[in-house]
Amino acid sequence: MHWADAFVKDLADRQTVSTGISPSGHIHVGNMREILTGYFLHRALSDKGTESRFIYLCDDIDPLRKVYPFLKKEEYEQHVGKPLSAIPAPEGDEKYSEYFLQPFLETLETIDVKVEVLRSTNLYREGVFAKATDMVMQNVPRIREILETVSGRKLEANWAPYNPLCSSCGRITQASVTGYSYPYIEFTCKCGHSGKSDIRKDEGKLPWRIEWPAKWYALGVTIEPFGKDHGAAGGSYDTGKAIAEEVFGIEAPKPLTYEHIFLKGKGAMHSSTGNVIPASEIVKSAPPEILRFLIARSQPSRHIEFDPGLGLLNLVDEYEKYRNVFYGLEEATDEDDARTYELSRVREEKPDTFVSFRHLITLVQIYPTEDQLLNALRRTGYGESKLSSYLRNQVEVANAWLDKYAPDQVKFKLLPENSPIELNTQEMNLSKAFLRAMGEMEWTPEGIHNSVHEMIKNEGLEPKAGFSTFYRILIGKERGPRLGYFLSNLDKGALEKRFKFVVKE
Repeated sequence: MHWADAFVKDLADRQTVSTGISPSGHIHVGNMREILTGYFLHRALSDKGTESRFIYLCDDIDPLRKVYPFLKKEEYEQHVGKPLSAIPAPEGDEKYSEYFLQPFLETLETIDVKVEVLRSTNLYREGVFAKATDMVMQNVPRIREILETVSGRKLEANWAPYNPLCSSCGRITQASVTGYSYPYIEFTCKCGHSGKSDIRKDEGKLPWRIEWPAKWYALGVTIEPFGKDHGAAGGSYDTGKAIAEEVFGIEAPKPLTYEHIFLKGKGAMHSSTGNVIPASEIVKSAPPEILRFLIARSQPSRHIEFDPGLGLLNLVDEYEKYRNVFYGLEEATDEDDARTYELSRVREEKPDTFVSFRHLITLVQIYPTEDQLLNALRRTGYGESKLSSYLRNQVEVANAWLDKYAPDQVKFKLLPENSPIELNTQEMNLSKAFLRAMGEMEWTPEGIHNSVHEMIKNEGLEPKAGFSTFYRILIGKERGPRLGYFLSNLDKGALEKRFKFVVKE
């Protein structure tokens, strides 16, 4: 049973699955584990007939905590401590939070993930957290005791479970609470201003460890996935669970902790360090299913290493195997293969429209026009009279991946017919043998590979050196795409002309 189905199999009542992120920077591939883990749980509930609400909370009232590496210090130093929803974006007229949120929402649309998006600024402004905030302010001693006992850290003497927004300096991080009488919290700010915050409005916020259980209470959250750091002993889930039960009188949501996604060779992704690949960028350089597949195929307890180069190409190959299992074209290696594909795909597919992404990576480097590409695809079984909109997008994605992430070993350019090349005697004899055999050779990837392999053997060449001869003749490199597959996709007449030029040179 797939991990998402196993997690929800005993849940019968209506569920609310919640996820969330603070849009402090680019919402990256690592962040996608949060939203997609929640999505798969929501989907698993829906698929078994259990009513489910799926929400994404954008924590846009959170403060800018520091000037991150991708920001200009001279522009953002003055905004540290202010809500993300209240400061200007790095570019354009939007607010900071929306600048980073919108590309993420567009990414969700691209990968067909539907979620109810809530902004924390609006929730405070609309009074959604007002009752929870009042309950918190009525239970300050108990909440202090919970935080100190469960987390093991001592709070400051003047600590209060509310961060007022100073109406003078605009910061939400430096005011001290001096009194409370519903609905107003009195404060004094380090900037010298004193005032009141109305808890029914967006004039302040609860600290994270208290806001989290307040969200569970206010929104009726029953399931929440989160990173393993929050699930550590004494972490924010443990304190949230105690506050939920002892202050709000509710059960804490059923938790699902997940591991981080690492960028190959660079460690865990973090917006604050700049070690990220934005999710909005990946969907322009990989098939839309791949972000979903990346998460669906892995147990949440296992960390994921993401490689946007050759690793991504291998990941797409794996996705396509799962697809073939689903459509009965290959045998499953695991009982969850078909379900993993079902959760990963973004559209229904027909077997006669399948085009391997690796195949497309090769073809777009050989055939620059749509007509040429379509003719080549038809030769390999593509059953449509024109390129579908989906396939056109795949072509754009393939070209983008080649431009941005493809390793040199995958990229190539066909040499002109009359491009000079130096060959030794064995290599020249191999070229002549290939030219003589072209007319009788079985012109399929396997047939070409077997014939060329036999020719290389007959000339006394090592396989690596023999195959290298073909790549040097055709693309001027020592290595290239799988040879039989590569040659079968070339125009046979043009290929014959190239080899005739080589052997007569």
